[in-house]
Amino acid sequence: MALTTLTVGELFAEIADLAREQGVAEQGAWNELVDEVVDSYLELGELDKDQDTEGMQEILRAKWKEFKSGAAAEDAGALEEGGISEQTDAFGQTRDSTLDDGGSI
Repeated sequence: MALTTLTVGELFAEIADLAREQGVAEQGAWNELVDEVVDSYLELGELDKDQDTEGMQEILRAKWKEFKSGAAAEDAGALEEGGISEQTDAFGQTRDSTLDDGGSI
């Protein structure tokens, strides 16, 4: 028996958390994560194949801008609150540079 109580909002929250953990910075990676999460819930039987999962995926893919603007706001808030100084290396990875000795990346 499939549990069909997952909402788009709940899926978005989970995908957004995973995207932050994984450092998703491009819409293509976001779209892949959306597909992976929805597919995993289908495999687990927590979403029903009779549900409009394609529609859910479209809605979730369209939430990229919402995620990106929310992630940017969270980053700015963390920087302001903690006095964290971040730098980006050649691979697009950020790191806290408050403890650096002034050397380059």
